[in-house]
Amino acid sequence: MTRQQAIEAKCKECTYDELDEGTWRQQVERCDITDCTLHVYRPVSRSNMPSKAASAAVQPHYGPIRQEVMA
Repeated sequence: MTRQQAIEAKCKECTYDELDEGTWRQQVERCDITDCTLHVYRPVSRSNMPSKAASAAVQPHYGPIRQEVMA
C-alpha cells in the first residue's frame, strides 16, 4: 500500500457514510476537520485545487549564478 492509498483509506474510514450523498471521495473533499494532520493531504479533485495564480509565490532558494574565469 502506498502512502497516498493509506491516507485515502484513513479519510474514507473517518468520513464516508454510505447513506450520505456523494461518493466517498466527494465526501472526503467536503471534510471540514481542519485540525486533522491529514487534512492537507486528503484526496481532492484537480478542479477543487487552488490555481497556481492563487497560490503563494515561490521564492528561489539559491543565489545568482556567477561565472568566474580562471586565468
